[in-house]
Amino acid sequence: MSKYKESRIKNGLSDKVSIDPCIIEEIKELWNKGIITYGSCCGHNLYESFVNVDESNIEQMLSMGYVMNHKDKSRKDTFRLKMIN
Repeated sequence: MSKYKESRIKNGLSDKVSIDPCIIEEIKELWNKGIITYGSCCGHNLYESFVNVDESNIEQMLSMGYVMNHKDKSRKDTFRLKMIN
């Protein structure tokens, strides 16, 4: 079990995730490629879509053509999704 999942359970949170329906296929594709995701949003026609990934997957995301997308430039773990936007 991942440390993230263990932490959620330990803190009384669900081990389940909620994913916006319009990005589920892209998130599943990332999971199939071994990318560990921690949060995502389609943007709801107000903002750019994004996915947060584990630090160990940053280089892999870049090699797949994903673009870092966080207002805080020190955050390297947030990427714009490709199928939305």
